[in-house]
Amino acid sequence: MTYSKELNERSPLRVFERSIHGGVGEGKLGVVCAGPGVGKSAFMVGIALDYLMRGHQVLHIAQDQPVDRVRNYYDAIFAELARSEQLEDAADVRLKIEQNRRIHTYQEHSFDIGDLERTLSFLRTHTDIRPRLMILDDFDWTKGSTSDVEELKRIAHDQQAELWMSARSRRGAEHLDEHGYPKLVSKFVPSIDVLVQLKTADGTVHLTVLKDHGVEKPETVPVDLDPTTLLLVKR
Repeated sequence: MTYSKELNERSPLRVFERSIHGGVGEGKLGVVCAGPGVGKSAFMVGIALDYLMRGHQVLHIAQDQPVDRVRNYYDAIFAELARSEQLEDAADVRLKIEQNRRIHTYQEHSFDIGDLERTLSFLRTHTDIRPRLMILDDFDWTKGSTSDVEELKRIAHDQQAELWMSARSRRGAEHLDEHGYPKLVSKFVPSIDVLVQLKTADGTVHLTVLKDHGVEKPETVPVDLDPTTLLLVKR
């Protein structure tokens, strides 16, 4: 049987902690790029579950999905993890996840920076939630500005939280800039601390680190993820 502590050893964050100078870090921004259906949201849910199973609190913001759908996504991924790993303390872990996670969605209007600040203010005033991780899924990079991203990082810094965002990139060299970054996020790269890309290959999802803080050419890290759970593939 497996316990949550052992399961966390298969999180991609363990690779990050060893290979990108201790991880992303408080007040820093990690961005995951991938094509449609490759697993951006599942990847970030996996990061959130890693935090949650270590007893940390998480705020997950999704712009185009109802709360129930996001919650079901967590439930489905966690259920698969518990089943495939024969998680002994699954019931206790799931309860801890529910207690420490908050999901907010913005379907009636476009998300803006003020929404995040108001949400965090509400959580501080009315709950015991002080998120150590903030997930922002479906951010519109085509409409967002570099000042928006810097403001999001400022909020994360004030919150002493790590921030992860997703970007739906396209395949093909024509969608990359001269440095090999997806053009969708190219102008934001100076504000991004860790940039990773997901691609499907040979039945797995391959993770590539495109930017590692200030390192110009990040060390190549051969990381393959399970296409269902987005956990590290067992070797």
